[in-house]
Amino acid sequence: MISLHLRPLRLILIGLLFPFLSCSLEAQMHIDSLRSISEDRSLPDSMRFTAYFDLIWEGYLFSQPDSAYSLARDLQRNARREGNRVFEARASELLAATWYVRGDLRTALINYDTALTLHKRNGDQDGMADVMTNMAGMRAFLGERSEALKLYEAGLRIHETLHDSTSIANDLNAMATIHMALGDHALASDLLVRSLRVQGSLGNDRGVATGYANMGALLNAQGEPDQALLHYRKALRIAEEMGDRHMMGKDLEEIGSCLLQMGDTAAAKDHFERSLVLRQELDDQHGIVNVRSRIAEVLFHQREYPGALALFDSCIRMARENDLPWGLGTALVGKAKLLLATGESAAALNAAIEAEQAAREAEELSLMRDATELRYQVLKRMGRWAGSLAAHEHLVQLNDSIMAEENQRAVLRNEYRYNYEKQAYADSIAHVVDLARVNGQHQEKMLRARSRLYLALSGGLVLSVILLGFWLRARLLKRTNAALVEAQDKLVESERGREAAEVRARIARDVHDQLGSDLTKLVMLGGEVRATATHDPALAVHAGDIERIASEANRSLGDIVWAIDPDHDTLAGLVERVRAHAARMLGNGPAEYTIDCEHEGMDRGVDPAITRDIYLIFRETLNNAIKYARANRIQVVFRTNEKQVRFEVRDDGIGFAATNGTSGRGLANIRERARRIGADLSIEGDRGTRVRLVLGLP
Repeated sequence: MISLHLRPLRLILIGLLFPFLSCSLEAQMHIDSLRSISEDRSLPDSMRFTAYFDLIWEGYLFSQPDSAYSLARDLQRNARREGNRVFEARASELLAATWYVRGDLRTALINYDTALTLHKRNGDQDGMADVMTNMAGMRAFLGERSEALKLYEAGLRIHETLHDSTSIANDLNAMATIHMALGDHALASDLLVRSLRVQGSLGNDRGVATGYANMGALLNAQGEPDQALLHYRKALRIAEEMGDRHMMGKDLEEIGSCLLQMGDTAAAKDHFERSLVLRQELDDQHGIVNVRSRIAEVLFHQREYPGALALFDSCIRMARENDLPWGLGTALVGKAKLLLATGESAAALNAAIEAEQAAREAEELSLMRDATELRYQVLKRMGRWAGSLAAHEHLVQLNDSIMAEENQRAVLRNEYRYNYEKQAYADSIAHVVDLARVNGQHQEKMLRARSRLYLALSGGLVLSVILLGFWLRARLLKRTNAALVEAQDKLVESERGREAAEVRARIARDVHDQLGSDLTKLVMLGGEVRATATHDPALAVHAGDIERIASEANRSLGDIVWAIDPDHDTLAGLVERVRAHAARMLGNGPAEYTIDCEHEGMDRGVDPAITRDIYLIFRETLNNAIKYARANRIQVVFRTNEKQVRFEVRDDGIGFAATNGTSGRGLANIRERARRIGADLSIEGDRGTRVRLVLGLP
C-alpha cells in the first residue's frame, strides 16, 4: 500500500501550525488520484484494477465497510468479465475484509476460503500467504488457536521464501498474540520485539501501532497496567493519525481496561463509551460485545445493578447470535458476580455453569478459573457442600495448570496461596501426630493395627492398579486392531475407486478417439456429398440430413465422454460444462441472453450419475426455451456451492401452456430425472416460462 504519512522534514517545510490539516489534504488528494485512475478506460486493466483495489482499501474499508463491500463486488464482477483472475481473487479478499471489520468472522472466513482457492488456481504464492495469515486472525478471534498457529506458520514460511519483510513482521506480531494467550510470555515478548524492529525499519505505521498494542496487552497480563497504558496510548495516537476507526476502537477499550484496574472508573467508562460508538459505527459485533461487558463491569463496581444486568444480558444474546465464546463467557461471569452480590444464588449458579461451558469452548484457562471459582462461591453460600468441594478441587486443578504459565504475577499469587494451604494441611497432620504420642502406649496398638490396615489397602490398591493396567492395555489393543482393520478397508475401497476411475478415463479416451474421429469424418463426407450433388436436390437434402445428424451425434458423444471422464466429477467441472453449453446454444440464436454461472467456495466431488442428470435436465430445459418458446430474451443462472446446486432458466416467450403439447417427452424426462436424484423442480409458465431446480448435496 502507498504510505500517506508525512516525513518530519516535510512537516517542517509545510508549517508546524497545521500538520494534521496538511496530512488530511494530502490523503484526500491521494484518494482522488486513485479514483481518477480507476475510472480512466484508456489505461490498461491491470493499472485500473490496482488503483481501484487501493481506493477501496485506503479510502473505505476501515471507515465505511458497507461502501467498501459494494465497491469490492463491483471490482470482482469487472475482473471476472475481463478474465483477470488475479484481481478476481483480490476482490474476494476485500469482501472478506469488509466482513471482518464488521465483526462477522464466520462469513469473513468463507470469503477468505474462496480467495485462497482462487490464489491456488492462479499459483499466486504471495496471495496464498496473505490469505492464510488473515484466516489465522479469524481463527484466533474465534478461540481456535492451534488452527490459527498452523495457518500463521504456513504463511510465514511463504513470506520468508518471498523475502517479504512487511508480511514477516505482521506474522510475528500476530503469532505473539496467540502465544501470549497460551501463557508463553517469553516467546511472545521475543516475537513482538522482532516484529517492532522490522516494522520500525520499514516505516509501517499500522504495524508499529499493532505492535505497541500487543506489547501493552503483554504488560497488562503481567500485572503492570501503568506500563501497558503507555503502550496503548502510543498505539491510539498512530491509529488516530491514520483514521483507522477499527484500531482506535480496540485501543480505547484496552486503555479503559487499564484505567479500571488502576481504580479510575470514571475515565475507564469514558474510554469504553468512546470505543462503543466506533464499534457500532463499524457494526463490529465482536467489539460491541466486549466493550459493553466492560461498561457493565464499571456499572457493577458503581452498584448500578439494573443497568449492569441489562448490559450483561444484551452481551450474552449478541455473543450467542454471533458465535463468540470468549465474549459469552466474559458476560456470563460478570452476570454471575452481579447475581451473587444481589443474593440471587440460583440464577448466579446457572450463569456460572454456562460461563464454564463458554470458557471451555474458548479454550481460555483464566476465564475457566473465574467461572469455576464463582460456581464454588455460589455452592458454598447455598450450603451444597459436596458440589462446592468438587468445584474447589476443579479450581485447584485449574490453578495448577495456570501456574505452569511463566511470568504471570497473578498466577504466582495463586501458587503462594496453594503452597500455604498445603503447608497448613501438613502442620495439622504434625499436630495430630504429636497428640497421638502424648496419648501413650494404649494408642500404639491402634497405630499398628491401622498400619496393617493401610498395608492391606495399599496392596489391594496396587493389585487394582495392575489389573486396571492390563484391562486398559487389552482395550487399547482391541481399539488399535479395529482401527487397523478399518484403515485396511478404507485402503481397499480407495484402490477400487482408483481402478474404477482409471477404467472410466480409458473408456472416455477410447470413445472420444474412435467414435469422435469417425463422426467427424461422416460430417465432412456429408458436406462433400451435398456440395457435389447439385444435379440431384433429393440427394443434397439427404446429404444435409446426414451432416446434421452426425453433428448432433458428435455433440452428444462429447456429452457422454464428459460424463464418463472422472476428472469432471466435480462441481466446478459441472459449472464450466453448463457455461460452455449455454454460450454455444444461445450464441447461435436470435434471442438476447444472459448467462450467470458460478461455483462458490471449495470445489468438491459429486456422484457422476447425479452430475449427468443435472446436466441433462439443464440441457433439455434450455433446448425447450430455444426451440419452442419463441422468446426475445433468455436468462440462465447456474450456482453451486459445497452444499447445494441450483439453476434457473427463464424466458419471455409464449409460456408453458402454449408449448406444453409441442415438446414431446422433454418435460416428462426432466421431471423423471429430477425425481430420481431427489431435486426440487418447479416449472411455471403463463407469460413466459421459468424452470427452477434446487438440489441439496449430502
